[in-house]
Amino acid sequence: MPKVKLQTDNIKECLIVSHGKLVKSDLNYILKFIKPRKALFIIACDGASEFLKASSITPDVIIGDLDSIKPAVLKYFSRKNVVIKKVYDQNKNDLEKAIIYALSKKFKHINIIGFGGKRLDHTLNNLSILKKFYLKADIRIFDNGFEGKIINRIVEIDCRIGDTVSLIPLPEAAGITTSGLKYPLKNGSLEIGIREGALNEAVAEKVSVEIKSGVLLVLNKST
Repeated sequence: MPKVKLQTDNIKECLIVSHGKLVKSDLNYILKFIKPRKALFIIACDGASEFLKASSITPDVIIGDLDSIKPAVLKYFSRKNVVIKKVYDQNKNDLEKAIIYALSKKFKHINIIGFGGKRLDHTLNNLSILKKFYLKADIRIFDNGFEGKIINRIVEIDCRIGDTVSLIPLPEAAGITTSGLKYPLKNGSLEIGIREGALNEAVAEKVSVEIKSGVLLVLNKST
């Protein structure tokens, strides 16, 4: 397999295609991110490569323990000089391996699709991984029409009126103040098993969420 030198010095942003439930609408995310193509670096998690091949999209790197990728797909991308990185570590799933790789390449903005949807245990594990690394870069997930990120201070979201906005504590957050939501919070608290902030609604085109302590997953979905 030929060695390929990756040029990432001038690229600030990458897209990780995780091996979750990938559907046709996910192509819209990919196409959004790869225009212009030179501005983005694509990392595929092992089995997600089959989806990319079927979509005629070539990643820059395929990473994982390579137990999910079909030999024909592996051969196809090898011929296209895609870098294949086999990382065997049973303590880390392929998404974590991809995030670690992205951080090693100094990416400051990491976008993830295929985050969940296939197995509940994998989805929950991915959420734990997201929390593990959210301070290392601006990491955003895109899944089933939702866009989300973990915060520990403040975030502003561009919305359309009527969009769904959910605030999920991980596992708790306090001093939460929001603006632009139908059901606002002012110095409020959320905690898993006690009170969550799911299925709120945007009443303005810009929503602000600020917290004083804890960690919060902020998700928004267009209507």
